[in-house]
Amino acid sequence: MVSISSSWEIGELVLNIKTKVSIITSVYLDLEGLKKTSASILCQSYSVEWIVVDSDSGSEIRKFLSNWKSPKHEISWISEKDRGLYDGMNKGFSMASGNIILFLNADDELANMHTIEEVVRSYEEDKWNWAVGLAVRVNKLGEPRMVWEYYKPSLGGLALGTRTFCHQATYYTRNLLEKIMPYTIDNLAADHHLNIKAFKISSPKMLTFVTCIFMDGGVSSNRPMRAAFKDLRRIRSQEGILLLNSIVLDVILSYFAIAFIKVGGFVWSLLRKLGNNIVGESYKPIYTEYQANTNMWTDADRRS
Repeated sequence: MVSISSSWEIGELVLNIKTKVSIITSVYLDLEGLKKTSASILCQSYSVEWIVVDSDSGSEIRKFLSNWKSPKHEISWISEKDRGLYDGMNKGFSMASGNIILFLNADDELANMHTIEEVVRSYEEDKWNWAVGLAVRVNKLGEPRMVWEYYKPSLGGLALGTRTFCHQATYYTRNLLEKIMPYTIDNLAADHHLNIKAFKISSPKMLTFVTCIFMDGGVSSNRPMRAAFKDLRRIRSQEGILLLNSIVLDVILSYFAIAFIKVGGFVWSLLRKLGNNIVGESYKPIYTEYQANTNMWTDADRRS
């Protein structure tokens, strides 16, 4: 078992673990996605606590998890029925003992083998309450679609839903999460709600490097936009941050936001086609670096 004061020797590199990082992975019927996530976690140069919460997927995933052993990382898991994704993430947090917490679910990946080391370095230098890194979104073929980044994040943009954070790239301190957890398990915008509550306490540190890779097609991203904005309006009401302090004006402005996003999405899609895959080409240097780092993973790191 890894303790905060432990030192692990890896070749010529000795890591003195002062800040403990817990990574929580929720999974359901996605063995291949879990394998991909595990490879990116267990190759990390910085020792972590990895907690897997499986929603009773069956014997294949339990067998896979039972076979994992690491001299460097602390691994624990449970497999039992739960009430969905956010219930599993809540369970994972209750099991975690780290100073910094990341929710990285099955099929998501850390950007390279030094990602956690870089995040911890930032934390120890700046002592932030929470931080958000850059994220590369890829399609089912693994091709980059965009880099998710943020300019001058604000509570207003977050509350409206026009400037959201990628939860796979969001790192929280334990002290902050103890004030804003648990996730609401009956709202698919629960991760967004958590970030709004965090922002009301302090602004996030915006990291300038890519911390994760995630795939198109998550549960929340496939929802009708009106349903997502309805959930966000419910969150704004709960948090006392209705737009212009009026439910009527909040509804009207929400519809304007939906129209703006739809038009913007259409224009962006058109530009991509006219520009010969402009997104992939624009972010090729970042993605090439990611691929180069993943090639550093060994067969042992990728074992199934």
